[in-house]
Amino acid sequence: MTHYPNLIHEALALATALLYLLAGAKQLAQLDGRSRRSGELGVIYLGLAAVVAHLLLAAMDISEGTLNLGIYKVSSLIFLTMCVISLATLVFRPLHMLVIAIFPLAALAVLLNAFAPATGQPMQGLPAGLILHVALALVSFGVLMLATLQAALVSLQTQKLRHHQTRGILQMLPPLDMMESMFFELLTAGVLLLSVAMLTGGVFIEDLFGQQVAHKTILTLIAWLIFSFTLVMHWLRGCRIGTAVTLVVSGFVCLTLGFFGSKLVLELIL
Repeated sequence: MTHYPNLIHEALALATALLYLLAGAKQLAQLDGRSRRSGELGVIYLGLAAVVAHLLLAAMDISEGTLNLGIYKVSSLIFLTMCVISLATLVFRPLHMLVIAIFPLAALAVLLNAFAPATGQPMQGLPAGLILHVALALVSFGVLMLATLQAALVSLQTQKLRHHQTRGILQMLPPLDMMESMFFELLTAGVLLLSVAMLTGGVFIEDLFGQQVAHKTILTLIAWLIFSFTLVMHWLRGCRIGTAVTLVVSGFVCLTLGFFGSKLVLELIL
């Protein structure tokens, strides 16, 4: 009997990954513009089904108030956040290329969480404020990862336009001004969420510069400064998109090291 919950979890993980892959494949197949409306609805329905299944998996992982922040579980939660945001945004913003990239990665994260050896230590009795901080941190990381992926697309689009290469992937992308607008919208939302996450961390974490979290605090602060500087430059002087992309990628590298650097070493390497 004790094996039944694991079997259900693994079967649900396989179904979730399959739904994500089907949604991503359908989005890729309908980029030619034919039956665009029905194609988008199909992507949204499949994506919603995948997200609901993913939410059920997350609920199964958090049983009896136990929270595990191992690298695979954190990655799965981050991609869940990204998929929810992408689906919600897809209704009024053309994030099609991001969906094509995110859904397969979400499928991989779900499978790793279900089948890879467990990492991290379950924690019980966490204060509500600390749980709020963790949730905001995960959501802000997901939004900033979307912004970074969008930055990469904008950089690619700019490079191809500069060399007058208008075929291939460029035909699948929205106009450059809309791509840039979506990039700065995502970046603004991510910085606001990260700011709130940092404030809650300051309130609910006793020693932000203690031995266990000092590197996370410093790297996150550096990332926040880089992101904020990019936005301020954009608002005041119209920061060049190439400079903005470089800054955002640099900031995201710092943020990723803060989130996953120690986890990678402690949980996977050592």
